[in-house]
Amino acid sequence: MSVEKIGDIQSNIFPMEGSIDFSFDLPIPIMQSKAKPTTILNVIPVNNRFLILKNYFIDFIKNFEIGEFESWKIKVKHKNDYYDDYSLFVLSFPLQKEIIDFEKSKFYKGKFTDQSFLGEDIIIKDYENYLTVQNKFQNSDDDFLKFKLLSLDFSKIEVDMFRIWNFPFGGYYVSERLKNSIEEKRFTGFAFQEIEEMDKRIKVIY
Repeated sequence: MSVEKIGDIQSNIFPMEGSIDFSFDLPIPIMQSKAKPTTILNVIPVNNRFLILKNYFIDFIKNFEIGEFESWKIKVKHKNDYYDDYSLFVLSFPLQKEIIDFEKSKFYKGKFTDQSFLGEDIIIKDYENYLTVQNKFQNSDDDFLKFKLLSLDFSKIEVDMFRIWNFPFGGYYVSERLKNSIEEKRFTGFAFQEIEEMDKRIKVIY
């Protein structure tokens, strides 16, 4: 799916967490002519901070524990017409700080130009330390932070939907309860995968 207008969606004006308390130019996605108006739309130019959802689905997930969120009604173009029942959606507060067990995770220096490169190990004590290390790597053209083991502790949270941001495998995740309910209601456009199946280096505590 492409966009008729990208708006501000790819800019760096948005805060890492918290409410978006200012106006911005909204995107206008374009559906392919043979595409169907699914409950969730996969729009490649829209980064994984945001989701594009049917308004009725946003009403549906209000019945679950999802934390603070914001949404903005948008138009979606299909052929020569526009759907007006979609919204741009974001969970205001990502939870990587709460769920990543840095003491059990293992990080090291990698290189963009050599994916097999194993640099020195980097000890990261907590999320604030992680951000400091990441900022240092941003000044490098080739070096970046990689992980050998990523430990996620879901026992620390009691939510049905959360977001990870500024970290590998960033995006949206749902509980088994919400996943089952989505499938029972036959909402369309969703694909689910267990986190540990995404990468064998990820270990999850439930």
